[in-house]
Amino acid sequence: MKRAIFAFVFLTIVVASPPFYIQWTESQRLNRIQEMKQQARQIFGEPLEKILSELKKIEPPSAVILYTGNTKSHLEPCGCYQEQSGGLSRRAYAIEQIRQCGFPTFVVDAGNIFDGQDKIDMQRCQTNIKALAEMGYLAVALSPTDFTYDDNYLIQQKDPAMFPFLSPSEMQKDFTEPYVTKQAGQHTIAFVAGNVPKQAASEADVIVALGNPKELKHIDVVILSDEVEATKTETNTLYVGSISEGKTLGLLALWIDASGNLTDHHAAHIALTGEVGESELIRQLLTDFYQNTVKENAIHSVPLFADQELEKQNNEYISAKTCKSCHEQEYLQWSTTRHAFAYQTLLKKERYFDPNCVSCHTTGYGYDTGYQIGDQDSTLQGVQCETCHGPGKQHAGNPKKTNIRSGKDTSLCLQCHDATHSPGFAKVVKLHTKDVDHSREPMNLEELLASRIERLGKPTLELFVMSYCRFGIQAEENIIPIVKKFGDKIDFKLRFIAKEKDTVSRQDITPFTSLHGYPEVAENIRQLLIAREYPEQYLDYILCRGKKLNKSWEGCAKKLGIDVEKIQRLFDTPEAEQLFRENIKRSTELGIKASPTILVDNHKFPTNQLLRASGTPCQ
Repeated sequence: MKRAIFAFVFLTIVVASPPFYIQWTESQRLNRIQEMKQQARQIFGEPLEKILSELKKIEPPSAVILYTGNTKSHLEPCGCYQEQSGGLSRRAYAIEQIRQCGFPTFVVDAGNIFDGQDKIDMQRCQTNIKALAEMGYLAVALSPTDFTYDDNYLIQQKDPAMFPFLSPSEMQKDFTEPYVTKQAGQHTIAFVAGNVPKQAASEADVIVALGNPKELKHIDVVILSDEVEATKTETNTLYVGSISEGKTLGLLALWIDASGNLTDHHAAHIALTGEVGESELIRQLLTDFYQNTVKENAIHSVPLFADQELEKQNNEYISAKTCKSCHEQEYLQWSTTRHAFAYQTLLKKERYFDPNCVSCHTTGYGYDTGYQIGDQDSTLQGVQCETCHGPGKQHAGNPKKTNIRSGKDTSLCLQCHDATHSPGFAKVVKLHTKDVDHSREPMNLEELLASRIERLGKPTLELFVMSYCRFGIQAEENIIPIVKKFGDKIDFKLRFIAKEKDTVSRQDITPFTSLHGYPEVAENIRQLLIAREYPEQYLDYILCRGKKLNKSWEGCAKKLGIDVEKIQRLFDTPEAEQLFRENIKRSTELGIKASPTILVDNHKFPTNQLLRASGTPCQ
């Protein structure tokens, strides 16, 4: 008996151990990747909420100076990873939050603000200047490097500004000022560039130099465009520095006594990470720049892998859809990876016209048959098979190992996943190879949504169904618990598949037609009305209704506390008809006819793949 029990326990362990071991090793792999990347992704500055909390606790300062420097008109980070800091729209939001504290607040820039000589650089700088004007900048100092551009260039940048450009006396121009003064309560603060003019010294209680002055006489504070720790000199002059490319917003709180002497200070840098909100006005300004200026001036960069043999042969790109005909398992595994969604990242980050971003988020960009900027219907969006394996026309026509790449050379990965866009990736690239192992089972819906949430925040899940379709109802039964689990972390949209009749006669009950007739149209409309009027109950109504299609809808409605008479009244209104018309517009535009159909961030997936379910679609 003991031997039998021992044998049973032993066999149980043998059978159960491999799955647990696989899960453990996978967890270790992912943890190692995350750990190495976090170590490489340095966050600059302190959280905005922490700064605001500290300001509310301390004695009110006489003035708060918010400052930037060495930005080179950097508009915002590319958005390749969540910890990236910076961005004009976040900066504007932080400035507004500080201003709401009620202290006298002045916003300035310490120089190194202009960058580039091309037409698109000039327009980028103008966009930057417009944004600073909207933020209420008091002044911008011009550094020696800013003066390497000719006067006409600088004057053009001055036009959209609503603040003065400051410059040292020895570099004065007709379009610059030596200093500017502002009142902070009973005190006068002068902001100068270079040495202090006599008039500024006589007018001001506190003098702040923007840039690096040759002399410290009369200067209380120096704000450098370079990155330095806050320090005081032997002559009691306070130095603070800037972090380049606008990654942070510098904050300097000053306390001034009745005699006009600087008695204390508090210096910090506000981290402009994704946790900081955005100014809608500045966000729109950037959107206009990307959609108009960048699109018009897109310049082709050197294409990826130009030194590789397949690319040198002037081979042609054919897209992953062609590869699928012979490599379906590989295609399905790839279709749920981040590579497949890479172009959607550009859409969300508004970088889909930027060649520097497009080259790594599409396939074959820069080659004649590769992705072309502005082609919204291109089949080469995303990082597809041919990015790793090379252009595939020759291989599709005559499949051989010699006319395709194996994809095992990880050095190719590092051309996009470099230190700037993927810090720490080089150290874990071998661990990442498992993510592109095509022998792995494709993600299911829950895994895919979790992956999208981790990477980009809030994915969109669209389910296209006919309410009387049995396979569609099965899909709803599988999907709704997942929707409830993720809650507002995802954007779930229920879409119906139906058509509007070209002509409507007096005998027609409805202007719409659906596969299962008028009862299905009516149920579709009711579900839309319930979703609008009873958002907390509508998912449960759908689950209940799917089990009782042969009975009255009123039973499920009453069970869930839905006012039946209210829904009936709304059902007979033109408003309900328009609600349904707008809902089915999406399926019509996309040409979706099969119920169920699932889209995640505009990617269509086989229902049986994502839900591990089987059935016959209604179409």
